[in-house]
Amino acid sequence: MEGPLSKWTNMMKGWQLRFFVLDEHTLCLNYYTSKEKVRKDIKRGKIFLKGAIIGIDDTDDSTFTISVEGKTFHFRAADADDRDRWARSLEETIYRPPALHSENASRHNINDLQRKLAEVNGYLSLLEETMSGMVQQVSIELDPSDSAQLEICNNAMISSLHDCVEEMNKLEFSAGKVTNATGVKAVMPEHPVQNNNVAKDNNVQDGEVEVGEEIDSGSESDNSDAFCSADEEFDECDGPEVKPTVVVLESVPSKEILEIQKASDSELDAYNKFYDVAEEEDDVVIDQSNNSVITHLLSQVRIGMDLTRIPLPTFILEKRSLLEMYAEFLAHPDIFVDIAQRPTPKDRMVAAVRWYLSAFHAGRRGSVAKKPYNPVLGESFKCYFDVPNMLDGDQNSSLVKDGPCPWAKSSSSLVFIAEQVSHHPPISAFYVEHPDHNIEVNASIWTKSKFLGLSIGVHMIGDTVLTLLDHGEEYHITFPNGYGRSILTRPWVELGGKCHINCPQTGFNAEIEFLCKPFYGGSRHTLTGTISHVAQNKPFCKLSGEWNNVMHAEFEGGPKEVFVDIHSIPIIKKQCLPISQQGEWESRRLWRHVTKALAENDVDVASNEKFKIEEHQRDLRKQREETGEVHQQTLFHKDGDNWLFNTPLSKRKGLS
Repeated sequence: MEGPLSKWTNMMKGWQLRFFVLDEHTLCLNYYTSKEKVRKDIKRGKIFLKGAIIGIDDTDDSTFTISVEGKTFHFRAADADDRDRWARSLEETIYRPPALHSENASRHNINDLQRKLAEVNGYLSLLEETMSGMVQQVSIELDPSDSAQLEICNNAMISSLHDCVEEMNKLEFSAGKVTNATGVKAVMPEHPVQNNNVAKDNNVQDGEVEVGEEIDSGSESDNSDAFCSADEEFDECDGPEVKPTVVVLESVPSKEILEIQKASDSELDAYNKFYDVAEEEDDVVIDQSNNSVITHLLSQVRIGMDLTRIPLPTFILEKRSLLEMYAEFLAHPDIFVDIAQRPTPKDRMVAAVRWYLSAFHAGRRGSVAKKPYNPVLGESFKCYFDVPNMLDGDQNSSLVKDGPCPWAKSSSSLVFIAEQVSHHPPISAFYVEHPDHNIEVNASIWTKSKFLGLSIGVHMIGDTVLTLLDHGEEYHITFPNGYGRSILTRPWVELGGKCHINCPQTGFNAEIEFLCKPFYGGSRHTLTGTISHVAQNKPFCKLSGEWNNVMHAEFEGGPKEVFVDIHSIPIIKKQCLPISQQGEWESRRLWRHVTKALAENDVDVASNEKFKIEEHQRDLRKQREETGEVHQQTLFHKDGDNWLFNTPLSKRKGLS
C-alpha cells in the first residue's frame, strides 16, 4: 500500500505531509518528501514494523499511531476511510505469519528461538507441577487400579513432552553453533547507521534533509503519550529477556465448581477485610513482567474488535464487581438528595448537574486503570449510604422493611440495588431510592468494549431515569465513554463523549462534553458544558474544569465560581451486609476468593477462582439450552428496551 499521510514532527511541532510506501517484504514503512522521490528511491526515512502496535482514537476519525520499541509515531490520514485502510494494511503486514513474508522476513532469529524455548521450559515445569497435584487430588476418589493407570498415563504424557523439548533444545544448540561459527547474525536485517538522531536511509542525500526534521535528544520518550517524530530509524534489537507470567487453571469437575462449602459465619466474614482494604485507593502499577502476556493478547486482536467476549488477564482486575462500581455514583449522597430539596425546576436541574459531575471521581480508586469483575448472570449487589447532616428517619418503616435493603438503617438511608439481568449483551440493571425525599432511579446499562491499539474504549449504552416523585419530574441521563490509555505502560482512565441530562416536564436540559486529550497539546480529564431551557436561545450557565479536580460554573450575568471541588467533599463509605449474611449470588460473597487472592497478590489463585465462576456459568447456560429453560431475573423485569425494579418506591407508596 502507498499514499500520502501527514506525520507529526517534534521539532516543527506540527504535521508534515509525506508520501508513504508500505514494504510488506521487509516489514518497513518507508516515507519520502514527494512521490517523485519514490521513483528515484530517495527515502526521507523509514519505520521498522517488527513488533509494532497500531492504535486509533475513536474521538478523532483521521489519526492513528504506530508504537514500536517504546516510541509512538503519530499520523493523520485524509479521512476516516483512508485511516481505516492504512490501519488494516499495517496490521495485516505486522501480524502475517512469518512463513508468508518474503525471504528476508522469514529468517529465524536465534535469540527469539532462545526466548521461546525458555518460555516452553517454564510452561512445561508449571504443567508438570499442576498435573501432579491434580492426579493426587483425583486419585483419592478412584480405585487403586484406576489411580495407578491415571498416574501411568500422566507420566507418559509428561515424558513425551520432555522429549519434544529436548529435541527443540538440540535444534537451538545446533543453530547457535552455526551462528557462532560464521560470526554473522544472519537473521538481523541491515539497517542504515544513525547519525545524530537524524533518520536517513543509505540513499538519502544530505541536501534532502529538511530543516526542522531533526530530533533533539529530548524528543524521544518511552511514554506512549509523548510524541515521536517519524524521522528516526530504529535499529532492531532483541532487548532484555522478558519472562512471561504463566497462569495455570485448575481443572475442576463441573458439578463441584461453585459448590458452596459449609463454612462458619466467622470463616466467611474473614473475607470482609479484603473488601475494606479494596475501598482504599489502588495505585499499584501493573508488574512489567506481565508485559509479555499483554503483548500476546494484543497480537490476537485487531483495531475496532469488540472485546466483550475476550477474556482479559486476571492481574489487570480491581477488587470489586462492576455492579459494586456503579454504586460509587452515590458516594456523595448529600449532594444527590439535595436535588429534591431545591425550590424551583431551574434549581433542581442545576443540583442534578452538580451531583452528576461530582460522581465520576469516586468510581476511580487510583490513577492506574484497572477493570472490575464482569458480573455473571444473576449476580446482585446491595448496599446503602448514610446521608451526612440528615436526621435519622423511621427505623421501623414498612418502606424500609419491604424495600430493596430491609436491613438499611432507616428511611433516611440512600439505598442501591443491582442485578446482572443479561449476559449477551451484558446488561446491568440498578435501582436507587431515598424514601424520605421520594427519589428513585431506574437504570439499565450495558458496556461495549472496543480495541483501539494502545487503548481500550468502553461505550456506555442504555437508559437512566432519575425521578422526583414529589415534583413529577424525570431526568433522563446518559454517561460518557471510558478509555483505558497506555495499556502497555502505566494505564490510566480517560472519559470522553457528549452526554446530556434532560427533564421533559420542565424543559431544562444540560449538555456536557468530556474532552479526551488530543494527540498534541491539551490537558487530561477536562470537560465543558451548558445548562439551558428550551424556551431560551442561549444557556444560562456555562461549565468547565476537570472531572477529577475542580469544576467551575459561570451563570448568566455573574462571575465564574467553583461549582464542584472534589477535594472538599468527603466520599461516604457504602454499608454492606457481612459476607456471612449475603446470598450466594451477591457480588462480595461470589467473588470473595478472587478478591482475597488479588489482595494477597496471588494471581494464580485469583485466576483459578475466576475460572471456576466462569466455568460454572457455562455449565448453567448449557443446562438451560438442553432443557429449554430461560433464566429468570429475581429483582428486575423487562419493560420494552429497559429493565425496571419490581417493587419501586412509587409502587410501594401507591404513586403513579
